[in-house]
Amino acid sequence: MKDTGPYELLVIGGGSAGHAAARKAGLLGLRAALVEAAPELGGLCILRGCMPSKTLIETANRMRIMRDGARFGIGAQVPVLDPERLRARLESLLDDFRRDRVTSMESGCYELLRGSARFSSPHEIELTAADGTVTPQRADAFVIATGSHPTVPPIAGLDGTPFWTSDDVVRLPSVPKRIAILGAGAIGMEFAHLFEGFGSEVTVIAHGESIMGGGTDPDIAIAMEAESRERGIRFLKKTEVKEVAHGEGLFRLRLRGEAEALEAEALLVATGRKPTTAGLELEKIGIAMEEGRILIDERATTSRPHIFAAGDCASPVPVVHLAVIQGKVAARNAARLIRKDHLAEGAEWNRHSAMSAWFTEPQCVRIGLSETQAKEEQIPVLVGRQSYADHGKGMISGARHGFVKVLADPESGRLLGAAGLGPEVVETAHLLQMAIELRMSAADYLAIPHYHPTLAEAWLRAVEAIEAQR
Repeated sequence: MKDTGPYELLVIGGGSAGHAAARKAGLLGLRAALVEAAPELGGLCILRGCMPSKTLIETANRMRIMRDGARFGIGAQVPVLDPERLRARLESLLDDFRRDRVTSMESGCYELLRGSARFSSPHEIELTAADGTVTPQRADAFVIATGSHPTVPPIAGLDGTPFWTSDDVVRLPSVPKRIAILGAGAIGMEFAHLFEGFGSEVTVIAHGESIMGGGTDPDIAIAMEAESRERGIRFLKKTEVKEVAHGEGLFRLRLRGEAEALEAEALLVATGRKPTTAGLELEKIGIAMEEGRILIDERATTSRPHIFAAGDCASPVPVVHLAVIQGKVAARNAARLIRKDHLAEGAEWNRHSAMSAWFTEPQCVRIGLSETQAKEEQIPVLVGRQSYADHGKGMISGARHGFVKVLADPESGRLLGAAGLGPEVVETAHLLQMAIELRMSAADYLAIPHYHPTLAEAWLRAVEAIEAQR
């Protein structure tokens, strides 16, 4: 490999955060390069995450709508999935997404260096190519954007069995009659609803007393569980998998909790993801970390002022749109540092208004401050709610348990957070994302006309409930 350095900025990792950082750096005029070790360019979101999973979820949702036709006055035959046609559609879309990303990566904004990186000093990495060739590369600043990977718990007998992680299931290896899903967080619940939509018998195994994780408000989790159970998803809560065996096409799980045993044709291990930082030798150069995650501030700066980080390896809210924002922020601040332009205003990303979304059915969203967090931190808030079952367009859409809620400061009325569970709630929640990001008050929001009848009106009613309390 030719030594083409030194660079002003080196970005390590070719996913959404890394590409955003390198591209922004190039547009700012920096001599930048991006280091990517993966044999296929594109990153997690395109190859194994958002885009393939949402493609599959779209088909599952349409099948569910067809099965539910009688409730809307439609007589129809039970839909039958054609896995081969679905895989063909999936690959066609992913080819387009990949081609677009690779074209952007090779557009000349930055150089693309193939290989794996490890820090040998605070300003130098060793770049190891696929053939084992090692080349030193120096830079004035770095952005680490190495992403995350699935976690697999140490369960007896699990190794050697053909279990799936999210990286596997997005290729739709099969559509099992019965599937067991270990984990009730975002990944587990999205795939639970995916396979329920396809017609599989789904059992979700949750370690805790509730689903959706400890950061989710209890009312959201209760409504999600009720909706899921009505469609046939089974939950085993406060349950631990003690042992896994596989033979004759069946997984056999020995459990401790609400059940003693479970059999299924497929097993999805969806116990979360963890940052991919091993092998970078970050501790040796003084990068502060917490459980493998790189600690960053609002300027995407690490404990080393010339080293920045973005995306799943560092973000406390690991979502793609925020990874892209962090990557751009890192690049802008790296340029400011490299050029010693201390009079320029530093760029920041806003952790207080971050959005997290679950593409379950119904969809789920959280923005900014949650009601649970407000109680734990003793932050006084007013809460306004609107149920979809008592809302015109929600009733028309057939919503059963969904609702939206908005949190605001009691004195100023400033909107601080929002959450919801319901039809297309991720799409409509951008109204609240904008309002919270712009530090709008309830009164400011109520000045925005909302078309009738729309699902977005539910947010308006929730904000009206806040204003009525003031």
